[in-house]
Amino acid sequence: MYSFLVSILIGIGVVLPGVSGSAIAILVGIYDKVLTVLNDSSIKTLKKIIILFPIIIGIMVGVIIFGNILLKIYEYYEFQMKYIFIGLIFGGVPILVNELKDNGGVLKMKTLIFSIIFSLLLIVTPSVISYDNVSNLNPIKLFIAGILYISGKIIPGISSSFFMMLLGMYERVLLMLSNPFSLSYFEWISLIPFIIGIIVGAIILIKVVNYLFNKHLSLTYSIIIGFVCGSTLSIFPGLEFSFKGILSMIFMVISFLLTNYLSKNKKKIT
Repeated sequence: MYSFLVSILIGIGVVLPGVSGSAIAILVGIYDKVLTVLNDSSIKTLKKIIILFPIIIGIMVGVIIFGNILLKIYEYYEFQMKYIFIGLIFGGVPILVNELKDNGGVLKMKTLIFSIIFSLLLIVTPSVISYDNVSNLNPIKLFIAGILYISGKIIPGISSSFFMMLLGMYERVLLMLSNPFSLSYFEWISLIPFIIGIIVGAIILIKVVNYLFNKHLSLTYSIIIGFVCGSTLSIFPGLEFSFKGILSMIFMVISFLLTNYLSKNKKKIT
């Protein structure tokens, strides 16, 4: 039950620009579970699907149902929504630090600070983003776009939506995820290199990230926490001492406490 509920949040994070679905996954404690299952060669493919089924369904519900609704809300209440997601993500950071310590790791402050600065530089969006049609991108660029897209799903703190916005593919990818039947046959054909890039990127990145967790725990956790903090800071909409601003801050505190509670009590909810 817990995996399903938090996976809905991950699905929502998949579609909202600037929010990292994988960051939410690691903060609510199911990221390592998914990596372990996918990398375990002793588990057959069908059994992997069964184990991960609640997570898959939760993400689909988040993307297809809540994702579309929240995107509409996001259009009109972007300021408030950003505060809510900042609270949701930062609420899990203390739990993440404690997990590192419980596993015998140590938070590397220099690595943490570098990761925060690097992620801020990486994610700062230009003031003008060109939404070019996907057909204007050649197959090689589409293949690279697929790798960049899946990197945001696997590497915590990196937003796939950000990369897709820069490449002018955000709306097209969102349609592909939330309403695949709206795309024509020729549009699907043009997206084949993109889909291949996703598959190739997933195979490589899952193994790389799993290796880093097993062999370089402290370094990996420090980088991830830095990426999570940096990417979250990048969507901060600024301070506003009005009714809207104060209400947004209250929402942020509530969402912070909610994530913190869910992370601490995930075993009770399961």
